[in-house]
Order: sequence, then structure tokens, then C-alpha cells
Amino acid sequence: MQVTGFDDRLGTGYVLSTGAHADEDVPGSRVVQHGGMTVRATEGLAAMLEDALAYRPTTRLGWGGPEVPLTLEDATLLAWLRQDVGGVVAVAGEPAA
Repeated sequence: MQVTGFDDRLGTGYVLSTGAHADEDVPGSRVVQHGGMTVRATEGLAAMLEDALAYRPTTRLGWGGPEVPLTLEDATLLAWLRQDVGGVVAVAGEPAA
């Protein structure tokens, strides 16, 4: 999965890549690892994700849903981006609902 978006709080765009896309070395991005999984994200988003994993490791899968553990699985990451970060512009390879 590859997600592009814009974080209004930081005033910057971001890209998050999982799966085969995470293996590509993209300038301005770095790897985040957690629970045996790896993703690649632009610097600001990587820092935000690491902070969330360390200090607030939950997200909601939908607006009214219960909180679930934050993991690096595609569906959970996409929910975190939509519910907690915001600004998702495009998703390639979105996981099935």
C-alpha cells in the first residue's frame, strides 16, 4: 500500500509505504519497524508514527468505533492516518474492507 497525504498541523505532505514499496529507498524517508513489520514514511510522519507507537498506541478503525491497538498492518495504519493524522489524499493498493 502507498498513501500520500497532507498534514495541516505540520504543513507538510507525507508518503507512507508498506509491503514491497517499503523496500524502496526514497530520499527524505526512513524505515519504521514495530512488531516484526516494516513501513517507510517521510521523516515527519515517521517521527509521528514512532511517537504514537510509544505513547498512544491505539486508533479507531472508524469514527464511531472502539479503539484498537495501533499496528503496522495496512488496515490499521490507514485508519490511523484517516482518524488521527488526517489529510489522506490518495491510496494505492488499499486493503479490502
